[in-house]
This record gives sequence, C-alpha cells and structure tokens, in this order.
Amino acid sequence: MEEQTINLTEIIFNSINDLFSKMFSSIDNTIYSLLDDITFLSPNLFSNTSFQKILGTSSSNGILLICNSLVLGFIIYYSINYLISHLTYSKIDSPKQFIFKTIIFIAIMNSSLWICEQIINIISIITNCISNIGKELFNSNINFSCFIDNINKSIYLSNENFNIFSFDGIIKSFTSFGLINLVFTYSLRYIMVQIFILLSPFAFLSLITNSSEWFFRAWLKTFLSLLLVQILISLILLLSFSINISQNSVFSKILFIGIIYALTRANSYIKEIFGGISTTINTGLNRFTN
Repeated sequence: MEEQTINLTEIIFNSINDLFSKMFSSIDNTIYSLLDDITFLSPNLFSNTSFQKILGTSSSNGILLICNSLVLGFIIYYSINYLISHLTYSKIDSPKQFIFKTIIFIAIMNSSLWICEQIINIISIITNCISNIGKELFNSNINFSCFIDNINKSIYLSNENFNIFSFDGIIKSFTSFGLINLVFTYSLRYIMVQIFILLSPFAFLSLITNSSEWFFRAWLKTFLSLLLVQILISLILLLSFSINISQNSVFSKILFIGIIYALTRANSYIKEIFGGISTTINTGLNRFTN
C-alpha cells in the first residue's frame, strides 16, 4: 500500500513538472520574440498603410484634414482675443507674429508623421548602438530572445531535470510570469505610442497660440517618455549579459531576479524621471513584487 502511495505521489510530481516544463518551453518559443518586436520600436512602425491613412497622407484627408479645419477656429479665437485686448490692455501676439507662427506650425503639423518617424529613428539608432556594444563585448544580440536563451542554457540544462519545486524552478516561474507581464505592459505601450503619433498634428497645431501650447508640452513629454523606455531596457539587458550566471551560483540567480524586476519596473522609472504616463499593467505578480 505504501509503495502504491509513493508511486502515485511520484507520478503526480512528474506530471506537474512535465506540465510546467512544456508550458515554459512554449512561452520561450513564442512570447519572447514577440516581446522584442513590441518593445524595440523602429521606423518600420510607419510601414502600415492603414495607419498612414488614419493620420492622413495629405492635408485633405485623415486627421490632418480635421487639424487644417481647426486652423480657422484658431484664427477666429485670436481675432476675438485681439479685439478684447484693446479693451483690457492684456498682452497678446501682434498680427504679424500670429501669422508667422500660423504659417510655420501649419507646415510642421502637416509634416508630423515624418517628424515622429525621425524621433523614433533616433531612439532606434541609440538602441542599436547599445546592441552593437553587447555584440562586440559578449558576441550576442542584446534582446529578450538571446537573454532568455542564455539563461536557459546556463541554468536549465534540460527539460528532464526541471523541478518546479526547486529554487531554479521558482526562478523560472518568476521569469516566465514576469515577462508575460511585460508582454501586456509593452503591448499597451506599443498602442499608446501609435495614439500619440495620431495626436501629433493637434500637438503642433496647439503651438499657434500661447494659451494652448501646454498641450504640446504635455504631448512631447509623454511621447518621449514612452520611447525612452526601450533605451533603459537595452541598458538593463546589456548589464544582464555581463553577469556570469552559473548553475551553482545562488548569487547570480538572485541578481537575475533583480534584472527581471528592473525590466518590469523600467516604465515606472522613466515616468518618475521624465514624467508622462505609465503603461505598467498591475497583474497579480506585479502586485506581489510591489
């Protein structure tokens, strides 16, 4: 009877390990490459023709059509303010200044897609420079796919040796669920970047008058903070490749947990430094780590 109980316990134990091993293996093969695509943005983001049509390919369609129509509203607003300023003696731009600013910022507004593309291109170049540093120093690309692959080769030698109830199993669980949380977080960031690109014509248009330029400052700060996250992530991943992670080193495994936590909190750190909005999704695991 006792022998049957032991066999049953061993079967259950092996089944649980096999289940989690296959689940984590599936995550490794699918999610982490997706995580690279949604985290490290490049000008390829603008290759979507549907997105370009929404923003507008000219001043006569898309969101650009709405913004060009709003120019008349800004002119009427300025005209009313200019007339009232003669009664209240309030300070306001001269007609020449207003006309000059209107012409300049209408031109910039209609080129907002190109301007956003160049900003993302600059961020992408910096990210690629960090990746090239890692390739020269560690002979590896600095991305999530190589990062997880390196960890699995160093610590988790084979699926047969995987044990969910061991210290390595706990680290693997934390890693997998933590990076799944990152997939949701940076999927939201990917969408928010696109939304702020669509808002860019309104942001440039708001610079026509002093009373509405606050919208441009808020837009620029938030847009840049969303993009700067990938530079911080590249630096964290670069640092991770400098850590010598071995199967028998508990210290390196603890540092690995710290790296995962830093990746999870990267967006919040950028928000605290530069402002903007947070795209961190508060899953159960994230609340646990907080």
